[in-house]
Amino acid sequence: MRIGINGSEYMIAAIITIGTELTDGRIVDTNSGFIAARLERLGLRVAMALTLPDEERAIGEGLAYALERQAALVIISGGLGPTIDDITATAIARALELEIAIDPEAEQMVADAVGRDPADLAPHQYKQAELPVGSMSLKPAGTAPGFVVMAGDIPVVCLPGVPRELTEMWDYALAVPAIATIIGAVDAPARRSLCFYGSGEPAVSAAVESFLGTELEGIEVSICARYQEVVLEIVFPPAASSRVDKLMVSLKQRFGWDVFSEGERIEEALGAELLSRGRMLAVAESCTGGMLGETLTGISGSSGFFQGGVIAYANEIKTDLLGVSAETLETDGAVSEAVAGQLATGVMHTCTADYGIGITGIAGPGGGTTEKPVGLVYIGIAAATAGAVRRFDFRGGREDVRRSAVTAALHMLHRHLLEEDAEA
Repeated sequence: MRIGINGSEYMIAAIITIGTELTDGRIVDTNSGFIAARLERLGLRVAMALTLPDEERAIGEGLAYALERQAALVIISGGLGPTIDDITATAIARALELEIAIDPEAEQMVADAVGRDPADLAPHQYKQAELPVGSMSLKPAGTAPGFVVMAGDIPVVCLPGVPRELTEMWDYALAVPAIATIIGAVDAPARRSLCFYGSGEPAVSAAVESFLGTELEGIEVSICARYQEVVLEIVFPPAASSRVDKLMVSLKQRFGWDVFSEGERIEEALGAELLSRGRMLAVAESCTGGMLGETLTGISGSSGFFQGGVIAYANEIKTDLLGVSAETLETDGAVSEAVAGQLATGVMHTCTADYGIGITGIAGPGGGTTEKPVGLVYIGIAAATAGAVRRFDFRGGREDVRRSAVTAALHMLHRHLLEEDAEA
């Protein structure tokens, strides 16, 4: 089935993730996001994403619902393991009125995965080779094979729920002829992104609307705000490329340095700037507790620009390791402009880096006062020739405050580097 959006047609797909551990909140579903992103890049619009418990009736009803919506492709993850609650294969077979039996190819796949002869497999291992009759088995990344079964002319792809296994099997699953035929019939749209910091969602939205007007010509716009960043995503047919290019130029001119990338995360953009200059960064964190360092070291190649960091929670660490003045701590308090600046300078010198970042604040939910409420964060930037400290008042829970502080710190240094270039 195809749906129309702003004059463009898209073939639709459905995602079903299975697991009682997902529906009761024990585990966060990351598979839906992975699958949706990959399908969208291929030009398939995800019309629904269902999360279901390990219950045969729920799985059958979920599959029926997806097929009734006439999805061209259904992707299912979860419930293919060796345990008693792994019932996906059985549930799908019954929903499609198919027999279920040991699949010889799947049996050999399981045997190879566990290093045994097929005749020596234990009952729980044989269970992973029981598939709906007529399905095609997919080589496992763990011990559980996936499979593709046809519901009429609609391929239903079943993959394990373990994220690593699903991602490793993804390309192999897409190569199945019935799925490759669908993908080959799709005209994947083009995509462009702009990322902003310092300009709010309403301002970006108004600028886009002013430029595009009501004649969208198949252009689809989405704007998402999180942790003070705004991400603009534009999906469009090739015929609209020229107009989208002009929109990108217009937005960059209008918002200037508030546009920090065309899709790169801020830590990636900052890392690239530091690498291009051959400069090193060190960080001193209090309320963020290492989150800034973790974010930076999550980038491949971060050793080329990240020197190290200190989690300076206790005042003794601030004074003994980073040289923060005990007098300043006494008079101004640990959460203060002066301490943030001294943390940045101290860690820069301690780690022999070119730049330092210092963060101190009150993440909550307790610890706030009238003068220093929850969400108050000071961030300092230190460099060889200059430095700066800013006060922020972030909203939300503890995680929101900490993540917002990390994002703000990265943007402060990124902007500082751009300003250095402008002054040079």
